[in-house]
Amino acid sequence: MSDDPIVTKCHRVAVTFRDKRVIRARHSRTSLCRMKTLTSLLLLTLLVANLVAADQQTLRYQLAGEMQLSMEQDIYPGGRTEPLAGREFTMTFVFADAPSDGELQAELTAIKGSYNAHGMNQRLSASHLAGQQVFLETDGRSISLREAGGDIDLGTITDGGLHPSELLVDVLPALPEGPVSPGMTWETDRTVHSLEGWAWAGGDIHYSHEVIEISGADGHTVIHVQSHGETTLQAAAGHEGFVGDGTLVRTFEWAFDADSGQLLSLSLEQEGTGANQMPQGEIDVRQVTRVELTGA
Repeated sequence: MSDDPIVTKCHRVAVTFRDKRVIRARHSRTSLCRMKTLTSLLLLTLLVANLVAADQQTLRYQLAGEMQLSMEQDIYPGGRTEPLAGREFTMTFVFADAPSDGELQAELTAIKGSYNAHGMNQRLSASHLAGQQVFLETDGRSISLREAGGDIDLGTITDGGLHPSELLVDVLPALPEGPVSPGMTWETDRTVHSLEGWAWAGGDIHYSHEVIEISGADGHTVIHVQSHGETTLQAAAGHEGFVGDGTLVRTFEWAFDADSGQLLSLSLEQEGTGANQMPQGEIDVRQVTRVELTGA
């Protein structure tokens, strides 16, 4: 039968036809596998992109509601290892719900201050400032003072009073221009106005900021940041009580709600050194200042 040319021809055609089907089937399976691989890679890429986007948030100020600020100062004159004097302040600001045209407005609803020296404690006159309106300006990334408003009289030996609005603006950090993610760093510069001992000093401080964590809380994305800055101090503009050059080192941690634009909390500690011109002459002064700021 194998010698029959007709049978042999038909057998060969059948074999050829069967081989082509097998090849087509194998090719189809290979193409399908490649399509599944490409689809999986595409889905994985989209998933990674979404995860990265979730971790990247752009920070912009939208302050609203109540913010409470407290400050403590320990003053070490003449190389002392224990503070000779100190001050304490607490104040509450209530912001309007929404800024308009880059303007922020708040009301200073409560304030008190005290000064202690040589074991004696003195209440500072501040109640007259309760109810004062505070006018600020913002570009979304930073906040500046539009009107200083009234001040707290710190006594005759101190080189000028304390403006609560200046204190608030001085500690608010500048936000980065673009989105943030864990481990991201950025740098900013700003002019500071700081009460050091019994005199006002100022300088241009350079800050380094780092995002240490991004977490979720009650449906909000919270950005946690550490900041550090240093500068050389001189007498602030319009003041003469700070003599020569001094130093200022600031370290603070803060948490920011990326969804609402609210600064949730800020803890700052700074150390300043320099010299004050006092009635009895020039005195070297070291001061440690702690500031706590909490938002609604």
